[in-house]
Amino acid sequence: MAIHNDTVNFCDENKHLDVSVVEEINGLEIVEDTSDSEDGPEQTVSNAVSAISRPNVPPVFGSVTVSNSENVQFGNNTYFQGPVVIKQIIHNKSGIENVSYDRTGDENVSPPHKSQKDPDIDNDSQKFVLKTWHKLTIALTALVVLISCAIVFGIPKGSNGPFHEHSSAPGDLLIAPNHLRIVSRMEWLAQPETGPLDKLRLPAPWVVITHTATNFCYNQSSCVYNVRLVQEYHIGSRGWYDIGYNFLVGGDGSAYCGRGWDFEGAHTLGYNKYSIGIAFIGTFSQEAPPQKQLDACKKLIHLGVASGKIAKDYKLFAHSQLTAWESPGKKLVEILREWPHFVKDTSQLESLLPKY
Repeated sequence: MAIHNDTVNFCDENKHLDVSVVEEINGLEIVEDTSDSEDGPEQTVSNAVSAISRPNVPPVFGSVTVSNSENVQFGNNTYFQGPVVIKQIIHNKSGIENVSYDRTGDENVSPPHKSQKDPDIDNDSQKFVLKTWHKLTIALTALVVLISCAIVFGIPKGSNGPFHEHSSAPGDLLIAPNHLRIVSRMEWLAQPETGPLDKLRLPAPWVVITHTATNFCYNQSSCVYNVRLVQEYHIGSRGWYDIGYNFLVGGDGSAYCGRGWDFEGAHTLGYNKYSIGIAFIGTFSQEAPPQKQLDACKKLIHLGVASGKIAKDYKLFAHSQLTAWESPGKKLVEILREWPHFVKDTSQLESLLPKY
């Protein structure tokens, strides 16, 4: 250990500092302030030490001494050289880009990964998955639509004796020569009966042909419209329990069910209990019905005979032969006269009545 009494002078713009070296330990000089400064001892030593050039001394940490090495530090120590900026800015979260993020030049750029399960992702970017309940809903909706179309437009309903109902299409129906399409009450949206109907004794010995005295119809929609008007008139104005005819035939080539085979009609006063009443939709005093309307009537009578609803030796009458009405119209009567079973002579009508 060497002790020196040398005096060291430090000068700056503001003051003069006198210190003397009093001791040296492992190359470190201990100085003493000999100036008249009002600063305390701690401030004096600090100023002095910062001004003294220290030799390189191996660092010592406990029982560990490091030699022949540079830039070795034990314990916590942080060095910053130059201006330092520490930033913690979120680049993206859940795939949402932060527009305020300032990317540095050495940053590795990679596209953000979007998870379909993340609720923060835009719903429009998610792929729609067709689930089982979606498929069931679509199937049930299609079934309801098909059933509705079947009710409105009609579908084949299987065999009905030698004839069966035929499928319909918009406009004129294409009906095979040996087929008959019967439009049910549900299909033409009939009102329910307003009272009890009398049962008809079958097989019926007579068939009476009349007309509705309405407009003609050449497709199902117009025929349904006329049938509903007739029923409304018979129930609302005439006070009958239902439409008066057992069946109606339209210019579309279809037969429309009125009271049906089993119930007595209200078409020919005094003769309803003996007969099946068939009405041609339209007025035929000046114009004859189209051929497919005539064919529909023939096929309906044939169906009644084949199913036991009409007697095999039935008698065919025009409505005007039994009442004072001109129904079913002059043009239609002229055609009926050429049909089998038509009764041309009604002068002895009482003898033609059934024996019951």
